[in-house]
Amino acid sequence: LARKKLFPALGALMEQGLISKDTNVIGTGRREMKIEDLLSKQAVKMSETQQKLLFPNLSYMKAKVDDDFKALDAAIAKYAADKKGPDNRVFFFSLPPFAYASMAEKVKRLCYSKTGFTRLILEKPFGRDSETFAELAKATSKHFQESELYRIDHYLGKEVVLNILPLRFSNQIFEPLWCNKHIDSIHIEWKEDLNTMGRGGYFDKYGIIRDIIQNHLLQVMIMIGIEKPKDLGNQATAEAKLNFLKAIKTIKMEDVVLGQFTARKFCHYCKETVNPGYLDDETVPKDSKVPTYAMIKMSVENDRWRGVPFLVSAGKALDERKCEVRIRFKPEANRIFGDSTNVNELVIRIQPDESVYFKINVKEPGLKMNVVSQVLDLSYHKAFEGAYYGDAYERMLNNCSKGEQQLFVSTDELIEAWRIFTPLLHEIDAKKPQPVLYPFGDSGPKGYRQFAEKAGVKLQSTWQEWFQMHGAQGENLKSLFDKHATEGKLQTTEIKNILTDFYDTRAPTGKMINSFLQAFDHNKDGSVTWDEFKRGAYMFMPWTATRRRLSVTSDFLAFSGIHGE
Repeated sequence: LARKKLFPALGALMEQGLISKDTNVIGTGRREMKIEDLLSKQAVKMSETQQKLLFPNLSYMKAKVDDDFKALDAAIAKYAADKKGPDNRVFFFSLPPFAYASMAEKVKRLCYSKTGFTRLILEKPFGRDSETFAELAKATSKHFQESELYRIDHYLGKEVVLNILPLRFSNQIFEPLWCNKHIDSIHIEWKEDLNTMGRGGYFDKYGIIRDIIQNHLLQVMIMIGIEKPKDLGNQATAEAKLNFLKAIKTIKMEDVVLGQFTARKFCHYCKETVNPGYLDDETVPKDSKVPTYAMIKMSVENDRWRGVPFLVSAGKALDERKCEVRIRFKPEANRIFGDSTNVNELVIRIQPDESVYFKINVKEPGLKMNVVSQVLDLSYHKAFEGAYYGDAYERMLNNCSKGEQQLFVSTDELIEAWRIFTPLLHEIDAKKPQPVLYPFGDSGPKGYRQFAEKAGVKLQSTWQEWFQMHGAQGENLKSLFDKHATEGKLQTTEIKNILTDFYDTRAPTGKMINSFLQAFDHNKDGSVTWDEFKRGAYMFMPWTATRRRLSVTSDFLAFSGIHGE
């Protein structure tokens, strides 16, 4: 965390003049360490300019026993006196939960500023359930006031998440429509196309709900759902968030689909590669039933949202990486242009390809009245070309230094958040239900689409999912290829046209095109022939536990000219 986020964030803030270049930065740990060793390990992600700004006032001190903390207190006080500046202190706690109580007590007793402010920035996890969070909260609130505690959820510092409130409350077009009278459903989706990458031992203690949904995605849901605060001050914002959380119903087991990813062979430039399953991670117990995927239907019981399903889903080892909010509006009651017109959708893409776009219906140019779907598209890389975004941790550190708590999570919020999820998590922990297995790279476990439809949410398909569902249907495959191919090949333009249909008519990113080529371009010449196309499609078909493909009919094999295992 220090190497990837904290040191670069401090250096960037100094570079922009948002914190003083005289800021005293002290790394602490339980063991002795030379400053040279610290810098060689932790400062590799910083620019040369940032290093020159940060290094002169960067030091390291051991912080384990009382005498260590007394020495730390004396060093901080002396530095402030020498600089003739304020003795304001911010302690960043990235600790295991069991260490919070002792560290908070030592900081308050031995390192609390006598003339300035003292603030604690706290990293998750904030417990495992209501009971364990109550213990953590007691350990910190015993020594520090709520105004001194800054619990980080870095999703609140992401640029697009920060744009949700301005989008809602500074544009007259949206707020009147932002209710159950006009909105049909809301889907908040987080997908990662990676496995646990050696972190399985840590992940297995928490699972996808605790790791992603109960914190990051719940905070996004709050921004979507809260009432307009009286102002943007700490208290008004906290009250609005808390009131929304109190309206969310406690989740039951029937509101959830759980999954766990298994191994899968892939076609990487038409060469088979194997991505291991969750249980193949050596740090994960071989009998683990911890979910790596969850889809949860959440209900909000207030006048604005009653009856609108909030579908929240997150999963690892899926078909793509993204985080977005898809708000689907109700169809017009009197559809004079016919039932085939699409409903409006507002999509807030948090990552990657940060954007906000609105799907609308317009007349297609020509002599006929053909109504088609298009998008009003705010793509950040186009609208704010050259703008400095900043990392979420830069924003968090800067806001903490100014005493602004709007982007941090309060004790009362976490009490309500754990109230919503704890009964479900306790039932999962106790009963250990078998999660539905899904192959690495699928869009989700079997049955997740039916669950969403029953909840009242229509899901968007990805191009990978299309091939998973239709790859064995030779006629459909040939029809798609012939529709877009030029002179028997799919090149960049044709691939863009295929992907556009799966991307809400938006132009696909370069990464999406490269991903498509990796799946189909056997000889790496930048184009896809029919033979390459059908062989790549074959690799998308689902597999059984014995790694034999399902749904492969003899008709398809004869049609495609491929012989299976």
